[in-house]
Amino acid sequence: MPAPPSPAKPLLTLAACFALAACEPAPEPSALFTLDSDAPTPLPAPEAQATYTIDVTTPLLLDLRGGATGDPYALTCAQDELVVGLRGRSDTTVSALGLVCARMLENGTFANRDERPMIGGTVGDEFSSECPQNEAVIAVRGRAATTLDRIGVRCARVRPWVQMGSPGSIEPSFGGVGGVPFTDTCPPGYFLQGVLGYAAGTINSTQSLCVPIVT
Repeated sequence: MPAPPSPAKPLLTLAACFALAACEPAPEPSALFTLDSDAPTPLPAPEAQATYTIDVTTPLLLDLRGGATGDPYALTCAQDELVVGLRGRSDTTVSALGLVCARMLENGTFANRDERPMIGGTVGDEFSSECPQNEAVIAVRGRAATTLDRIGVRCARVRPWVQMGSPGSIEPSFGGVGGVPFTDTCPPGYFLQGVLGYAAGTINSTQSLCVPIVT
């Protein structure tokens, strides 16, 4: 009869298996366990900030509102400025008109708001139709026939108006109720830089001068 298997043989086989396993190279550690939880998370690169510039070389004139009698006038802001409000005097018509200008910064905000001299007469009460801070005029609205009967402005921030055509606040208008209502809006991306027209002791007409903003 053959001898029964020695109990030492399975033990030797098992020891050999452990020895061979010990000689095999260690597996690469999983990436799940190699991340340093204390290491700072990289921040995304900041987006480039758009810069805005007034292009005075390609102005756009809108329709003349009112009559063409009297002396021609032109009220304009400086080349680095936009209109941020209109001021003047009015009763049943607009007897005097002037600009409120502000310098546009590269980020589309404004500094150094300044009232400019008025042209026209001295009849009526003084008024000012001005944009909120960091908005500028995109539209002139009012009423007119043979004279300028009423006037006010609509405004916008630079970035929303240039990139999306989104207007901003509507400011009060001043003057009488005669004439035909009008609203002259600069195209999206354009802002008011001046007004032209005719005056003779009162403001007979107005015409919007728009300029584009480029990035």
